Amino acid sequence: MKRYCPIAEILQTGETEDEPEARLLSQLKLRDSAVKSGGEKTRRAIGAAFSSQAPLLFADEPTTNLDMEGVALLEKMMRGYRGAILMISHDRTLLDQVCNQIWELDRAAVRVFDGNYSDWASQKERERGFQEFEYQQYQKEKRRLERAADALQRKSRKMAKPPKRMGSSEWMLYKGVAAVQQGHVQSNKSSVMSRLEHLDKKDRPDEPPQVSMRLPDAGRIRAKNAAAIRHLTVSYGNRIVLDDVSLEIEAGKRTFIIGNNGAGKSTLIKALMDRAPETFIASEARVAYFSQDLDTLDPEKTVLENVAEDAAYPQHICRAVLANLYMTKDDMFKPVSVLSGGEKVKTALAKVLVSGCSFMILDEPTNHMDVYTMEGLEHLLESYDGTLLAVSHDRTFISHTGDVVCQLEKGNIQKSTAQKTDTRHSGKY
Repeated sequence: MKRYCPIAEILQTGETEDEPEARLLSQLKLRDSAVKSGGEKTRRAIGAAFSSQAPLLFADEPTTNLDMEGVALLEKMMRGYRGAILMISHDRTLLDQVCNQIWELDRAAVRVFDGNYSDWASQKERERGFQEFEYQQYQKEKRRLERAADALQRKSRKMAKPPKRMGSSEWMLYKGVAAVQQGHVQSNKSSVMSRLEHLDKKDRPDEPPQVSMRLPDAGRIRAKNAAAIRHLTVSYGNRIVLDDVSLEIEAGKRTFIIGNNGAGKSTLIKALMDRAPETFIASEARVAYFSQDLDTLDPEKTVLENVAEDAAYPQHICRAVLANLYMTKDDMFKPVSVLSGGEKVKTALAKVLVSGCSFMILDEPTNHMDVYTMEGLEHLLESYDGTLLAVSHDRTFISHTGDVVCQLEKGNIQKSTAQKTDTRHSGKY
């Protein structure tokens, strides 16, 4: 491809040999440092790619390791880019805001859809609905023709025998007439069978691994607050990460903590989980925690064994939850040691979802997750009646799932109501 035109690249690893223009260094808030975080590497790669002004930009998961501010900057730069962009991404908001064409890879083939992510998902739903309608009509006509053929076959067999009240001499006279009538019936049957054989076959649409379900009742926390933090200050050396932070997590609400990389989101969660003196968790709360290090998984056990071992619900619920996270039956019997990073995330999340907890704490649950699984997780959390506290950078996930948003910035926290948008789809693509 590089033989035909210059190409700029943003790699998922953030690796690049090029340097951004000076004007982009400040825009991307980049600093000269020998040690660079994953987010800084990605920002530098973004700056270098846009500095090249190449007519074609390849972007492979460009939001990897970016915080919300970084994603917003990337989105702004992409929307103002004059060249063509070919992007792989699981960020649904970015795909909606930037893309005007979607390429779908399915069974070693590529299908092209005009529009953004939401347009693609809506079109796929309509297509599947029409396929389901055609399949049901095909099945209905097939059953009708099969019943007609069976009825004609029974009629033909009956005509080959003398009626009960007909004597043998009468039957000998009538037999020729019956044979002619039987021939007509067989001809009609052959016609029906021919129509059946030439019926335009319609295949059943592929069923997604998801199954329709609601999480069982986890039991609500009766106290007003499931947890609270009072005047928490955390510093590392001379750097203050959290500065006299206070926060109440209202029982029954879905609270999201957002902020730039290094703002202290995971530090706040860790203080809560470590039961720091400045924190409080309701005594009646049954807490389950999903952490990014996935340390709750036993690599020697299968997916299903890991999920079911401490589950509050029977195994069929565990299987249904895994199916809603797009784990197949075969996946469920794989040892965790052979799973991809995304599959391990699904397994650890399923373990939390079936724990029967009344207070669920999730730290970046959508990392390494494809869009199908994200929507599956959203459908599961929609039915969760407990309290949710989550850290996330995924704007669509927050808008679909959250009630309250707490933004950490410069050691302080600002609380607001989540901006609800519901662009979810059935998951039946």
